[in-house]
Amino acid sequence: MAKFGEEIKFIKESFRQQESATDKVYFIVTLPFKTVLFVFMRGFSLLEGKYFEKKPAAKRRARKRRIHTAKKIKNLRYNIIKKDKEIAARMVHAVNKIDRKNDALAEKATDAAVEGAKQFNLAKEWAELNKRKLLCQFAGVVLLLLGCMGVFNLCTAYEYAYNGRMLGLVNHQEDVLRILDLVSEKLTEEHHAEIAIDKKEDITFKRVFSVGRHIDDMEQVLSRLTYMQDIVANGSGIFINDRQVAIVDNEETAQEVLEAVLAKLQVPSDTTTLEEIGFAEDVKIKPVSTRLGRIENTDDVIRKILTGAEEIKTHIVQSGDTFSGIAKQYNISSADLLAANPLVTPERLVIGQEIILTSAVPMLTVQTVEVSTLTEYIEYQTLYEDNASIYQGETSTKVAGQRGERQVVAKIVKNNGQEIARMELQSQITKEPVTAVIYVGTKELPPKQGTGTFIYPVTGAKLTSGFGSRWGRMHYGIDLAISTGTKIRASDGGTVIFSGYSGSYGYVVKIDHGGGFVTVYAHCSKLHVKVGEKVYQGQHIANVGSTGRSTGPHCHFEIQYLGVQKNPLKYL
Repeated sequence: MAKFGEEIKFIKESFRQQESATDKVYFIVTLPFKTVLFVFMRGFSLLEGKYFEKKPAAKRRARKRRIHTAKKIKNLRYNIIKKDKEIAARMVHAVNKIDRKNDALAEKATDAAVEGAKQFNLAKEWAELNKRKLLCQFAGVVLLLLGCMGVFNLCTAYEYAYNGRMLGLVNHQEDVLRILDLVSEKLTEEHHAEIAIDKKEDITFKRVFSVGRHIDDMEQVLSRLTYMQDIVANGSGIFINDRQVAIVDNEETAQEVLEAVLAKLQVPSDTTTLEEIGFAEDVKIKPVSTRLGRIENTDDVIRKILTGAEEIKTHIVQSGDTFSGIAKQYNISSADLLAANPLVTPERLVIGQEIILTSAVPMLTVQTVEVSTLTEYIEYQTLYEDNASIYQGETSTKVAGQRGERQVVAKIVKNNGQEIARMELQSQITKEPVTAVIYVGTKELPPKQGTGTFIYPVTGAKLTSGFGSRWGRMHYGIDLAISTGTKIRASDGGTVIFSGYSGSYGYVVKIDHGGGFVTVYAHCSKLHVKVGEKVYQGQHIANVGSTGRSTGPHCHFEIQYLGVQKNPLKYL
C-alpha cells in the first residue's frame, strides 16, 4: 500500500510538471494506458523475480534484454511525444490564424456599416432637398415605359399554333383559349369521334410583330381550328391478323363496317340452312389515337376491305381461246389483262401459253358452316365395241352415256362462297346412270396420199355462202355452217403443210394432196394435226369453230390448184 501511495504521489507530481495545457491534456489522455501498462509490468516483475531466484544466469540475460528493450521503448515514447507536440502546435497555430482573420473581417464589416450609414444619411438629405425634381423625373420614366409598352402592344400580336403548325394571328391568347372547348364539342359532333384539344400541350403561342399582317377574329379562329385535319382524335382501328387496315370514328361504326362486309360476301341459298357465320381471319377492333384527317369514310372502308387485296392466277391458252374471251371469262377488262401481260400479243395467242390473271379480292374471308341439300351426278361407265365400218383409230357413239343423280344432305364449310370442306350426312339415288357404248374402228386405213377425188369436210352442214363475189369482194371458198365442235375431216389424203393461226382465217389447216391440189379448212376451234403429218381421206383433222373474222360457227373450205382458188362445188 505504501508503494501504491508513492505511485499516486508520483503521478500527481508528474501532472504538475507539465508546462502547457496541451501537455496536460496529453498526460490525462494517456494516463489509463500507462496505468494498465504499469500494473502489468509490476505483476510481471514479481513473477520474474521468483523465477530468477532459482536461475541467476537467466536473470542476467533477462536484465540485459530488459535494459535494451527499455531503451527502445524510451526512444519510441520520446518520438511519439515529439510528434504529438508538433501536431498540437500546428493546430494551435491554425486556430490563432483563423481568429486573426475573423477579427480583421469583423473590423472591415464594422467600417463598411459605418460608411454605408453615412452615405445613406447624405442621400436622404439630398433627396429631401430635391424631392420635387425626383418625383418629376420618376413620373417621366413611368410615362415613357407605359408609352413604350403601348406601342409594343399595338405593333405585336400572338401567333397561335397547333402541335407546331402555325394557324394564324390573334391580339390576345384568350381569343383562342376561350373557343377551344367549343371547337372540341363541334368536331366531336360532326365527325362522331372523340376530339380533345389540350390547351397546355397542343396549343402554343409566339409573340411577333404584326404590322401589315392580318389579325384573325373569333369566327376565323373557330373556322381554322374546325377545318384542321391534324387535330388529335380518338378513333377505332380495324385490325386483320394484327395489321391495321382502316380507322373509323368509333367502335359502333367499325361494327357496322364489318357487318356490311359480311352481308356483301355472304352467298345466300334456298337449299341451305346456315349454322355458323364469321370471318376466317382474326378481326379485332381497337381504340387508336390518330389525326382527324386519317379517319376514313364508312363507304370507303367497306370498298377497301372488299377490293383491297390482290389475287394472281394463271390461265393456260386452249384451242379456240381469244384474248377478249379470256378477259370476259374471268370478269377482267381487256385493258387490265393486257397490263398484266405486256409481252402477250392478243391477236397471236399460242395453245399452251400462260396468261397471268390479276384481280382484286376481299381482304376478309367470310367463313360459313351450313347444311345444304344438293344434287350430285354419278358418272356413267363406258363399254367399247369393235366396228369394221369405222377406220382404225376412230370411234363412234352407239349409245350416249348419261350421268345418274343422287340427292345429298351435307354439312359444308365455305370461304366466300367457295367450298373448302364437306361432311356428308345422308344421300339417296334419284336417277340411275346410263352406260355409254362406243364403237371402235377396225377398218383398215386408206393410203395417206391424194386420190384425186374430194369429199365434204363436214357432214350435215348447211351451205351458207358459195364461191364468188360476196359483199363487194371475192369469196374464195364455201362456208358450211354447223355447230361448234363438229369434226372436220380431210377432203382427200395428203401431207399437212400448215396448222395454226392465220389472221382473219383464225385457226387453219392446209393439206397438200399432190398433183398441184391444196385444200384449206378455216375458222377451226381446235386443231388435231401438225405440219408434216400425213393424213388419209376422211381423217379427223380439226373441229368446227368461229375463230378469226367470223359471224358464227362454220367451216370455210377452199380447193386450190397450182396456187389458184377453184370452186369447191365442182370437185366435191
